[in-house]
Amino acid sequence: MILRALFWIAVVGVLMPHQPDLGLGRPGAVTSLLPAPAAAWVDQNVGTPRAACDAHAEGCATALGMIDTLQSAAVASLAEVKAEIEASKHARQTQRFAYNDWND
Repeated sequence: MILRALFWIAVVGVLMPHQPDLGLGRPGAVTSLLPAPAAAWVDQNVGTPRAACDAHAEGCATALGMIDTLQSAAVASLAEVKAEIEASKHARQTQRFAYNDWND
């Protein structure tokens, strides 16, 4: 039984498709995926993100502030979520009791 399981695991491992190496983990991978004129334009005008932010410090600060605001608005703490759940349960329970008292 163990040998049969190992055999099928090996078959699946051999037949399983492998992801192609797109080079996304290497430096300069983005420019290597771009056509040559576009890559040259990126190197001339943008360079590295650090150089772009050094040239446009206010724009980078504004963008980071907006990203921070969106992140803080989108991510609620666990305590806030628990408090919202408890408030919702309490509101439903109050409505249910009011409905039962009104119908009696």
